[in-house]
Amino acid sequence: MTRVFDENTLLVLLSLICLITSKKLNDDTLVELREGKIRGHILKSESGNDYYAFQEIPYAAPPLGENRFQPPRKVQPWDGVLNTTKNTKICYQEICKYSNLQISEDCLYINVYTPQKPGSDSEKIPVLLWIHGGGYIAESSTYEYYGPKYIMDHGVVVVTFNYRLGPFGFITTDDEVIPANIGLKDQKFAMEWVHENIHLFGGDSAQVTLVGESAGSFSVGLHILGQRSGEKELFRAAIMQSGSPLGGLVQQDPKEEAFKCGRNLDVNFVSNKSSDLFEILQKAPASSIFEGCKPKGLTVIEKEGDFSYAPLQSLIDGKFRKIPVMIGFNSEEWMWTALKKNVSDRIALDIDPGLIVPSLINISTEDRITAGKLLKKVYTNSSFENDEGAYCKWTSDNWMITAICKHVELIAPHVPTYFYQFSYNGKLGQGPGKLIPGAEQVAHAEDLHYIWDDGNKSPIEQIP
Repeated sequence: MTRVFDENTLLVLLSLICLITSKKLNDDTLVELREGKIRGHILKSESGNDYYAFQEIPYAAPPLGENRFQPPRKVQPWDGVLNTTKNTKICYQEICKYSNLQISEDCLYINVYTPQKPGSDSEKIPVLLWIHGGGYIAESSTYEYYGPKYIMDHGVVVVTFNYRLGPFGFITTDDEVIPANIGLKDQKFAMEWVHENIHLFGGDSAQVTLVGESAGSFSVGLHILGQRSGEKELFRAAIMQSGSPLGGLVQQDPKEEAFKCGRNLDVNFVSNKSSDLFEILQKAPASSIFEGCKPKGLTVIEKEGDFSYAPLQSLIDGKFRKIPVMIGFNSEEWMWTALKKNVSDRIALDIDPGLIVPSLINISTEDRITAGKLLKKVYTNSSFENDEGAYCKWTSDNWMITAICKHVELIAPHVPTYFYQFSYNGKLGQGPGKLIPGAEQVAHAEDLHYIWDDGNKSPIEQIP
């Protein structure tokens, strides 16, 4: 009898211990924000250390209904505990390569990954705040695209977030009806969320480094521009990977592009009133907007406000935040695009040497042709038609590297600047280099595979 009692008592005690342990683990992943409570989960870093993941936290109200084509607005408080243990939504775009993710207008979510136990008294640690690329029309911040397990072994909090893309983030009537640069305003709203909340996850709001790649790097450059007295500092340093706001992506006639969209959606639409266009856009299905609204360029130089600074002139005048910047490029950035180009594009450069000169350089037509002939000799002794590798190198320089080099030239006299070229042609890169003779180098975005885990690569520790 005594033996049975002892065994039963032991089972009860073990059950209680399990319950207490389970509750303690759950408490470790519970964070209380101003809007409500969230619960994350525990994952393993590359070295097997625990880190705390909070995925798909709403940082702004869903941009639906009256919020569509409007700047981000505060999220409403919620009751109970919000489950933030997986990503399910990405912003509206053409395709998603992950079957578990849904393309949606309801996409303004942020993810926080931290090696610090939330709520602990440990010293606050630096924050890496990531802006994803994708040309402002694709990709997302989700764990599937940007898993942080490599970074989690290095004592930093990692934050990633979605922002509206394509027409949903960048169409504008260039007035208050549909404001410009909504996608960039989403980014700043997320940055402000980090400033207010990151201490709850063990992060130091005074040690935020803003990091981006491609369009994300372009965005970082735009957030640096301008001098705003009295504004709180949302980041203290920046890393710009493969992108500069000197490299284009600006709409030349945004209002006309917006009204063209309206006419594509409704053949009977002839109004020139912003309010009438807004009504058309509010009623249209997301799929129709995405298909019918494809503006030439995306960002807009606004009349006033955060994004009213012309990038080149601002850098020339020294009107930008005086913070340390790391900036660079991959050795053969535009290789992917070069692969898609047909022979006629290469022939055009042979016929008109003026096309070889970067558009950033403002010179006469005659001087452009002369300079183009000289530049051509830098790339090839033959013709672009017959030298695909030379065409690839020129494309990389013209569309990205020249702008980045100019960016460095203009900021280096004012701020600590760390300029790099990424040329490691390793196994994780999976680039197309060997497909183009004479251009066996590192393509755009290959560096990301050594920083982020997207679930499709070999373990990084096996790579020399």
